[in-house]
Amino acid sequence: MRAAVYRRNGGPEVFELVDLPSPDPGPGEVLVDVAAISIEGGDILARRNTAPGDPPRVKGYAAAGRIAALGARVTGWAIGDAVTTFAFEGSHAERRVVPATHCWRVPDGVGMEVAAAAVITFGTAALALRLAGFASGQEVLVTGAAGGVGIATIQLVARGGGRAIGTGSNPAALAALTPFGLDTAIDLGAGPFDAQLRALGSAGVDSVIDNVGGHSVSAGLAALRDGGALVLVGLLDRDVQRINPVTLLLRRLTVTGCFLGPIIAEPANRAAIDGILQGLADGSLVMPIDRTYPLAEVVAAHTRAEERGRMGRVVLLT
Repeated sequence: MRAAVYRRNGGPEVFELVDLPSPDPGPGEVLVDVAAISIEGGDILARRNTAPGDPPRVKGYAAAGRIAALGARVTGWAIGDAVTTFAFEGSHAERRVVPATHCWRVPDGVGMEVAAAAVITFGTAALALRLAGFASGQEVLVTGAAGGVGIATIQLVARGGGRAIGTGSNPAALAALTPFGLDTAIDLGAGPFDAQLRALGSAGVDSVIDNVGGHSVSAGLAALRDGGALVLVGLLDRDVQRINPVTLLLRRLTVTGCFLGPIIAEPANRAAIDGILQGLADGSLVMPIDRTYPLAEVVAAHTRAEERGRMGRVVLLT
């Protein structure tokens, strides 16, 4: 099988296409013929920072395709089933092995590229909103709103009867979020978003889903109403912030992190992702795809995935 690997850390140029033996599924695992590979932020971070191994292992989180073989003790799945999958390694190849618990059935009408891209984006958004205690009628501020998780969060807030406020630095990208359910856009070029909220007369939002990190955490806490929650999802900005515990105590604020991968197979998360796939099938949810590339153009695809200003996931096709 063809696979994209790297032997040193760095930019997209470190990728090379190699031929590797097809993996065999072990007990509780399935072998998937990969059709589409979603390039995730974690894939980019791993390429830049995680040792490639010797020999280099196939990296990558999210891919969709059809089951080609079943390991021992696998039930509920059959060869030929269309699935979307998650694992911490192995997506950037024509075949991958994953635990059967890390597969979701792809409904009719959902394309493989959409299915591959939806698991982490929408799954993370759903978990973040659950951690925030989101309920109908609440106001949610989403930082990095034009990113994949941001777009997913806006849609889930709107579908759940809430009001979504989004921040970003690209006015055109913010304007394009209205069809996804964004109620108010805040252009960071006009100043910190907490100050802009106050200028709009806001008494504070119920929750902040922070896809940025760093200074956005401090601004997010200032934007919350008393008793509100900030859920940290992304770390585009890794500057260390000082948080006054007295503020958390007196204002009854909650700060929590959201990292889906290690708990993706827990029943609540599995059910949420199944529901998301059904939403994509019935059209109540949309997973935007920026561009697709053949696996052989993995360098160009990762280069595009690192560009600012795009909307939607970049996907590799095998």
